Amino acid sequence: MKKKYTNLIILGLILIAAAVYLVIKFVNFNQILLTLGYYDSKIKIANTADVHGHMVYDDETGTYYTLDEVSTIMGLPLLNSFVKEERAKDENTLLLDCGDLFHGSNEANINDGEGVVECVNLMGYDAMVPGNHDFNFGFDRLLEIRSEINFPILSANVYKDGKQVFDEYKIFEVNGKKIGVFGLTTPFSTNFVHDNTITFDDPAKCAKRVVSELKGKVDAIVLLSHLGDDNDERLIQEVDGIDLLLCGHYHYLYESVKKINNTYMAEAGSFTTHLGVADMYFKDGKVAKVDWKVKTTTDRSKEDAELKKVADIYHEKALESAKIKVGSSDVVLNGIRTQVRSKETNLANLLADSMREKAGADLTLMNGGGIRESLPQGELNMYQIGKMLPFVNSLVVVEMKGDMIYKALERGLRGYPTVFNGGFLQVSGISYVIDASKIAGERLVSVTKDGAPLDKEKTYKVATNDYLFYGGDGYEEIQNSKLLSTYGLLKDVLADYIKSKGTVSPVEDGRIKIINERYK
Repeated sequence: MKKKYTNLIILGLILIAAAVYLVIKFVNFNQILLTLGYYDSKIKIANTADVHGHMVYDDETGTYYTLDEVSTIMGLPLLNSFVKEERAKDENTLLLDCGDLFHGSNEANINDGEGVVECVNLMGYDAMVPGNHDFNFGFDRLLEIRSEINFPILSANVYKDGKQVFDEYKIFEVNGKKIGVFGLTTPFSTNFVHDNTITFDDPAKCAKRVVSELKGKVDAIVLLSHLGDDNDERLIQEVDGIDLLLCGHYHYLYESVKKINNTYMAEAGSFTTHLGVADMYFKDGKVAKVDWKVKTTTDRSKEDAELKKVADIYHEKALESAKIKVGSSDVVLNGIRTQVRSKETNLANLLADSMREKAGADLTLMNGGGIRESLPQGELNMYQIGKMLPFVNSLVVVEMKGDMIYKALERGLRGYPTVFNGGFLQVSGISYVIDASKIAGERLVSVTKDGAPLDKEKTYKVATNDYLFYGGDGYEEIQNSKLLSTYGLLKDVLADYIKSKGTVSPVEDGRIKIINERYK
């Protein structure tokens, strides 16, 4: 009998624990407190970041997008189903974007973001901050886009000829509250704008100025940031008065909100894998709490029909390139984000080899961050290659002394081994050794060519790309080199190379060797 009661007690405790778990998981206590009058009001914000022009659903990529192992791209039509859900709960929901919205997919590249402009206008965005890749189609095109969209582009630190390019902020009146929204763009964007008249001021300085101006005028201040969340955290330490900071640039997925000092911060991932939703609760006229959740689905029956019509038009146009067969691969070609930015991969080797052969160069220096996707085993087409190399980058050949090549390789290791180190150099024609236990600036052990140390006094023909030549990722060594010749887009160079081989089977052949590795 005693055992029977013991079992009943254990079962009861399990049921109570399960009930408590379900209550915690599914009951929104802040909403209850709002209903009971503890909070004065609530403002809802729907948020996207680093969309990179993804209008089309894609669950077959298997690629690393959000620094979580998430591979399903919802596409804007499916993502918008969640926006509509939130607006059905609160018609005054703000829809805000944290940059890199218009560029980065085959569909987006048609007519320089034309389809994305159509989609975001239908979705009813309220504001965005420009990201570094929003300058990829050229500064003039971004200004055209500003005139074509139905909402403001906000940034307090972008200047041309010393004058601000975009509005610093906008004040929204929502549910009886005034919400001041402003934007900041990463100064890294300089690498994407080949115009010395365009400058990017210090974000913290500009944030202090805008926050000071907004204080007293609004009930809450929201920052749309395309700085990267580590820079956001530093900014919060310097600038008080920001209630909510929505992050972009690093593709992080925050499943819960973070609070630093008096500022809440969160990030919605990238590539439309998620919609972020922030609920700001007010008490005594001030932000007292922020709830954050992210939403994703694979249920395509929810896709917004009007948006899907637009996306399908541009997808069909983009798919024309899929009819162009370029050859095949006997192996999966590894373009995983974390790996092309920290080690040798067979896909990076294939691309670097194609660049060197096309240019007749001695060696190749190629930034791993330019590779955005893996390629499958089997038949390959131009659509797949366009997804893998979405940026409008061309092959260039420069002349560099050996000592500058050593310096460039060392520069590429400054951020090693983080996934943000897009400047990590993939190579062809040379090999180099990394000591992973050393500090930045001392990680390059050796560089060899044809089995002998690369001659620091000799001049070499180097295949690279126009992004690096114009100063991308801070490569002064490449930027200051002598330009010898220019070629076509990298994606065409790679396609022609595969076509000439018929079938490729690239391997990791040890051209980048890592010793004393501390992190896997």
